Amino acid sequence: MAARHDIYALKDGTIPTQRQMLVDTGIAIGLPRGTYGRLAARIGMANKHVVAVGGGVIDADYTGEIKVILRNHGNASYQFKPGDRITQLIVENIQTHHAIDIDNLEDKESRTQGFGSSDIGPKRVITCEELKVKMCFLNPDPQDNSYFDQEEIHTHSRLRDEIMMLSTALITAIQMQTMDDSFLDRIRVAGKEDDTWTARKGELSWLKEKREALPKHWELEDGLLYYKNRVFIPSKEELLTKIAKGCLDSTVAEHFRQEKTIELVTQNFHWEKLSKWINDYVRSCDQYQHNKASRHAKYGLLQPLEVPYAARTSISVDFITQLPESQGETQIIVVVDRFTKMADVIGLATNGTAKDVADTFLKEVWKLDGLPSEIVWDMDTKSFGRFLGIIVQSIRHQTANVNGISPTNGRKNRKNQPSAGRSPS
Repeated sequence: MAARHDIYALKDGTIPTQRQMLVDTGIAIGLPRGTYGRLAARIGMANKHVVAVGGGVIDADYTGEIKVILRNHGNASYQFKPGDRITQLIVENIQTHHAIDIDNLEDKESRTQGFGSSDIGPKRVITCEELKVKMCFLNPDPQDNSYFDQEEIHTHSRLRDEIMMLSTALITAIQMQTMDDSFLDRIRVAGKEDDTWTARKGELSWLKEKREALPKHWELEDGLLYYKNRVFIPSKEELLTKIAKGCLDSTVAEHFRQEKTIELVTQNFHWEKLSKWINDYVRSCDQYQHNKASRHAKYGLLQPLEVPYAARTSISVDFITQLPESQGETQIIVVVDRFTKMADVIGLATNGTAKDVADTFLKEVWKLDGLPSEIVWDMDTKSFGRFLGIIVQSIRHQTANVNGISPTNGRKNRKNQPSAGRSPS
């Protein structure tokens, strides 16, 4: 994080050469007790324009507007605009000791030789002594601490009897995490069956032969691909599942949720769409489903639609797409009267728009039965809004009595079921 805060100019201005100006910033700050603010020059302004910042100290008890003194030492006028960074504020801790009067000061060499004498004459000589290694058993009471010299490490009785918690032998035995060679061989074999993995390896091999720079974050070593120093795994479900089990199902992993599992996996591995794959794997885990509590509210009861009071007063509209082409049409609109259960199946072109749906509805439904008082729409409210807007605009009808509802309709789905297997006529 940056150690300073940028301060910006409030208004534009011009500083003539070899002059200075007091610049408004339009801000005031409150500093914590025991700190002060210091205005420092910006390197870019000093280097390019030879503009310096006059020394300024902001005390904690000052809450007025901050104004900055800019001095132009260059050979040309310096112009600034509102929003230009003109200085930087550094907040530092201070020691506010009280000063007292004394009769004499300690005699030092620089006192008699005057200002600047500390840089003249011989310097102090620093000598180093060999550091003796000591061992200590710490106790709750510091007075009970026991210290041992290096000579006593192999001879003192207590050191022989105490349990060794950590020794140099244990420290040197700690190694970086390594992978079994057989597992790496399985990655190489699986990579030959993955087109993406093989293409990437071929590209990196070609670049290395030409001694050209590899793509950023990618490396090729011992026949394995590395992305950001992590092994790039081919898209083989067996390998991905083995890695996920090691990071989620093992006793050491403690069966964390998605975020922690992703963090564990990405320490050593990487593959395409890793986060999505891990999320699906964790959600499908039997232990996760039994032990992890859901954070959402309990689901409420289903609210059935009201029974229509007359024919053609309430209809449902549904779409069946990706059907075999028939007369240039690959999808159908299914309009069901919820009172009489009568269904109208209307063909629609593949690239049909909301206007096409509205025109078809006007031609095949509204022309015969008029506009119903309720439409159950199976798609999103945005598409229903466009559809209804075109309908109303076409027939100049008031929308106040038309309601759009989007719940799941069992009768409508049953009507669609026999229609899904045949093309529209």
